[in-house]
Amino acid sequence: MKRTPETVILLNCGCENIQKIARAVRDRHIYTMVMPYSVPIERLQAEQPVGIIVCADRISAAAAEKMPKFTALGLPMLAVGEAAAEMAPEARRAEMPEGDVSALAEFCFRDCGCSGNWTMEKFIDEAVADIRRQVGDGRVVLGLSGGVDSSVVAALIHKAIGDRLTCVFVNHGLLRKNEAESVQEIFGRNFKMNLKYINASDRFLDKLAGVADPEKKRKIIGKEFIDVFAEAAAEINAPFLGQGTIYPDILESIPLDGNPAGVIKSHHNVGGLPPDLKFQLVEPVERLFKDEVRVVGKLLGLPAELLNRHPFPGPSLGVRHLGPIDRKTLQILREADAIVTEELRNSGWYDKTWQTFAIFVPVKTVGMKNHQRTYDYVIAIRSINSVDAVTAEVVRLPWELLFKMSDRIIHEVEGVNRVVYDITHKPPGTIEWE
Repeated sequence: MKRTPETVILLNCGCENIQKIARAVRDRHIYTMVMPYSVPIERLQAEQPVGIIVCADRISAAAAEKMPKFTALGLPMLAVGEAAAEMAPEARRAEMPEGDVSALAEFCFRDCGCSGNWTMEKFIDEAVADIRRQVGDGRVVLGLSGGVDSSVVAALIHKAIGDRLTCVFVNHGLLRKNEAESVQEIFGRNFKMNLKYINASDRFLDKLAGVADPEKKRKIIGKEFIDVFAEAAAEINAPFLGQGTIYPDILESIPLDGNPAGVIKSHHNVGGLPPDLKFQLVEPVERLFKDEVRVVGKLLGLPAELLNRHPFPGPSLGVRHLGPIDRKTLQILREADAIVTEELRNSGWYDKTWQTFAIFVPVKTVGMKNHQRTYDYVIAIRSINSVDAVTAEVVRLPWELLFKMSDRIIHEVEGVNRVVYDITHKPPGTIEWE
């Protein structure tokens, strides 16, 4: 990761809202970086932070034991919450009534000397300079998904090195209905970049056959992506791999206490990368949250049809198809998801929700269809609103819209006889089911 001037470290000692706090402080144009209490002191010092904010909802003996080492750094320190104050008695105390971060901002400005000039305009200039410095005269191959993150990364890298960027759009057989054609059309209409399309559907699906564990799925998809990119890069002699990794991807892949069991989920572009990676990674938005990436995209002139697309996970339908992926059941999910999206657009609710999609549930239930008994699968619908995927609230879609989605799915998609609606916020649930 690139070091950002005037960095304030949020030290996570067990704080459920740590990412939300980070976002709120960033809104004051102060760059914050979240680190677990288990981070090596040398790693924290490498960021050359100007201050530390200790965040804790509960007291941790392990975190408390580590605290003197952070205190010894001699940096301004602020404790958020009673547990943090007990853990770091030398630190100033701050309260956050109803999420108000005024005290945190005051600490950053007054005690840490922050100037509050961390803006997305400045970020673009720094990112372009960083890319040019890292890549030099080399070439970059970028995995393009058609989503916001990879599209913004494509625009940033192209701004930096021009035609020495080649975007590779891989059809891994896990795309949504008609997505391969749609992405190529939108990309060709809006960008003048090198685009290479690779249909590797059978290659991915064959390796995923029979795999039920979601972590294994993500890692198989991640490794196969790298292999496909390696082949594409060899053709154009590109030693660099561009990725649309964003900050929540990294945070969810880092355990709080250093124990791998504490990982929420590995991301295909973080935990799924092989140890013998032959590329040097170019990840210009790895320190940004989703809403910050959208702002960068708008400043770079990306069209609304790309910026306003609902987020789509890197492993695609692979993490919305629970259980082993079968081509037939994958098609069931693809058709059901297309109906959900179509009705969402027809009703005017697409732009009112952050993400709405279908999930294939590998459970069969008894039902009636065309006056006959059926024993078919379940489709779940999930609709949430969020700012940056850190937290999410369930959208109360109109019953009429849900009924229409359900009726169409049951009557138009062979193999489904029941539709349910997920009403779980994040936390405790994650946005995706896997």
